[in-house]
Amino acid sequence: MSSLVASGYKPRGRLYCNQFMVKKISHQGITWIDVTSPTKDEVQDLAKEHDLHPLLQNELLSPSLRSKVDVYEEYLFLVLHFPRCAICQGEPAEILGDSQEVDFIIGKNALITTHYEPIAQLDELAEIMEVNPASYRSSEKTHAGHLLFAIIRRLYQNQDDALLLLNQKLKEAEGRIFAGEEKTMVKELSNLNRELLDFHWALKNHSDVLASFEVAGREFFGDTFRYYLRAIIGEYEKIWNALQSNRETGNELRQTNESLLAIKTNEVMKILTIMAFITFPLTVFTSLFGMNTVNNPILGRPNDFWDIVVIMLAAVSLMFIFFRYKKWL
Repeated sequence: MSSLVASGYKPRGRLYCNQFMVKKISHQGITWIDVTSPTKDEVQDLAKEHDLHPLLQNELLSPSLRSKVDVYEEYLFLVLHFPRCAICQGEPAEILGDSQEVDFIIGKNALITTHYEPIAQLDELAEIMEVNPASYRSSEKTHAGHLLFAIIRRLYQNQDDALLLLNQKLKEAEGRIFAGEEKTMVKELSNLNRELLDFHWALKNHSDVLASFEVAGREFFGDTFRYYLRAIIGEYEKIWNALQSNRETGNELRQTNESLLAIKTNEVMKILTIMAFITFPLTVFTSLFGMNTVNNPILGRPNDFWDIVVIMLAAVSLMFIFFRYKKWL
């Protein structure tokens, strides 16, 4: 039988899903303890029950600056940061830039996960395991490493879903760019590229961390666990390649949008420049004939107004012919 609340732990109300802040699921000697925003008392309880190193206790009380892996005698400590896709969740773009940290304390028969905010993928997996505790198992001989593999794979699959949605939004943006909505798309493309940049910052260190974890995991669980460690790296590489593809697409769309905006701006500037050159001789003539002088070769003659109009039209026609000759029109 599995249990959601470990003995000695007090459940605290969650912000969503009506679940507990501390969960414990046990099945056939394998235990998973999941803690959200661990308090000092909860960390001390975990340390007493699982004999955690004092340095590790301090690590659990505050977020880490980067992903990493540490090796202890009785367990491994793995920290991974996963990007939060605000656009995918329909949230304002202003909250972008944060990442979700998950800390893994991996023993032979126990896995402790801690994080500093609710993570839906962990809650979903906990619900699945509550119904079917053996859902993560791959063989009769299992250990906490197999549970770790199931959790990390689920977290990476969530990133894959987010990148697919971002890819769809990039395709929608492409259609709107060529539909004449260049000005509107400047901010939307900036938000999409910002999301992709946040993905890049959150995931860029995973390659080195997982490579180190592969070596430590093989020593800790044995060479038979090599396939699962390679599979975790494979899930990451799949996400990383999709991210780079989306970033290239986003950059190209942004450059295309800027080029179309520049062309439109140049067209407007060209028209305004031509109008300025056309009106320039007209302004000169009107100023010239508006001078209060005694002797004027045209003013005072019969039809002097029409003579001036003809001269101005001739000047405009010459300017027009000159622009056409230069292929400015």
